[in-house]
Amino acid sequence: MRRWGSGDKPFRELCWLGIAVIRGLLRFGGLLCLLAPALVQAPTGGWTTGFWFWQGSSAAMGAGMGPVDVLYVQAGTIRHDDGPSGRWIVWAKWPDEALPPAREYWAVLRAETRTAPPLDLAKQVAGAVAGLTVERRRNALGLAGVQLDIDCPTGSLAQYAAFLAEFRKGLPAGMQVSITGLLDWFRSGTAVGEVVEQVDEFVPQFYDLGEARWNEERPAIAARVDAGRWGPVFNRYRKRFRVGISSFGRASYWRRDTRRPYGLSGVTPMDLASNRAFTRTAARNDAGEAVLTFEARMDVTIVWESIHAGDRVEYVIPSREHLHNAVEQARRMGEYCRGVLFFRWPAFNEATAAMPKDALQAAGAGVRPEPPAVRAIDGECAAVHCVDLYLLHADSLSPRPLRYRIAVSEELEYIVPRERAPVRMSGPSEIEVALPAYSGINRMYLGRAVTLKPARYRVAP
Repeated sequence: MRRWGSGDKPFRELCWLGIAVIRGLLRFGGLLCLLAPALVQAPTGGWTTGFWFWQGSSAAMGAGMGPVDVLYVQAGTIRHDDGPSGRWIVWAKWPDEALPPAREYWAVLRAETRTAPPLDLAKQVAGAVAGLTVERRRNALGLAGVQLDIDCPTGSLAQYAAFLAEFRKGLPAGMQVSITGLLDWFRSGTAVGEVVEQVDEFVPQFYDLGEARWNEERPAIAARVDAGRWGPVFNRYRKRFRVGISSFGRASYWRRDTRRPYGLSGVTPMDLASNRAFTRTAARNDAGEAVLTFEARMDVTIVWESIHAGDRVEYVIPSREHLHNAVEQARRMGEYCRGVLFFRWPAFNEATAAMPKDALQAAGAGVRPEPPAVRAIDGECAAVHCVDLYLLHADSLSPRPLRYRIAVSEELEYIVPRERAPVRMSGPSEIEVALPAYSGINRMYLGRAVTLKPARYRVAP
């Protein structure tokens, strides 16, 4: 081996410099190994605003809108048969009906049983998801991943984590996994970290918090989104997450002789607000949702519901302030929060849910409100000219009563309002529509208008 001489000093210094560089790189490589999980899980992409599209949701409620950022589509169920068989049943199929346009789609499998799925079910669920990916629609829509919506009990999170680890093994390459999460999971001492470790993203749901979701004194659907409280909790996992926000409403019927609420269907706030048999009060709950209470002063039948004197009908309805504040708090959650998801895209003409445009406007997603308009469809009358009138783009979340004036270019003979519609002739060539606060009405059939000559109809400023 050659020894260094005095004449070799420059060469010797260069060698020692190379050795130092190599040692530094090795140390840095070790540091990279330690930081690798954090670097791999660093969030990518920008902020997104999306919706859950559930069974019963109608794409028509977003007519005229451009594509939303992301749509989570209910495409299957997981349930346990409580009968003699005791089997777990997994079903998955991409919806046949048209979907709203979106830049990204996720398939959601909803568990109807509130329990952690057993480990041996993971292969069956993964197989159902793999079946979705080979459908022709998957390629057309660009399926980004699958979300499991399982309300697992907090005490069973370790079992859920084991299920997720096994579930991922059977998925197609590149398929992302998302889960919804109950807020109770994130209290101290739970195994939620093991669950989050197995997924690409999680979506904590700020609504329907167990038994506290509905009570007679303070009804609520939403939970208040508090960035100061929840941001540090969610960011500690260094994993992408989105915040689930409620944008739907609910009706409850309280009979005078019981403390238990009953379901109510087919009766809208409009039906009760226009009926003199009811008194109405309005309030806000802690999350900022509107709470409308209608108390019957006499026995009355609304649609097909018989309501007795002293009974109450209560609605919890999303407000513009509730939606805006929830999104603003989500934006302050920290670097790993990548957006919000509204539950849910409404059903056709649903009267207690925010319209997609209302939710996006409240979220500051760059959607401009459309001015109210009227559509007249020829009624094909013989001796006179008649049209069926529809009011479009009404402000369904207005906290104040609204009045719309429809100007007619010809004198009206008469108008036949739709049953229970707050519509009247307010002049020879004018129709007035009076909507109560939080009417839930975005599109409404007004009735049939009759003139001697063809006429034009417009909403007057």
